[in-house]
Amino acid sequence: MSNIEQSFQSGKAQAETECQAERAVQAVQDTVGSTVDHAGAAADSAQQQAHRAADAVQEAGEHAAQAAQGAVDAVKDAATSGH
Repeated sequence: MSNIEQSFQSGKAQAETECQAERAVQAVQDTVGSTVDHAGAAADSAQQQAHRAADAVQEAGEHAAQAAQGAVDAVKDAATSGH
């Protein structure tokens, strides 16, 4: 093989190797991007669930307060009507 052919083959092999490396890097970047997207969606979902839970707890607290006030009013009514 002549020096020109050897240089050509060497350059061709190097170009193929670089192309494969670029494809591998792109595949990793795509995977990382997809993972980040999924993690972001999961975080959003968790935040929404936390807000729903907080709303439910607040609503339950309001119902308990209303029930307690109703009990207080009932005791007052019973106390005043008994005299």
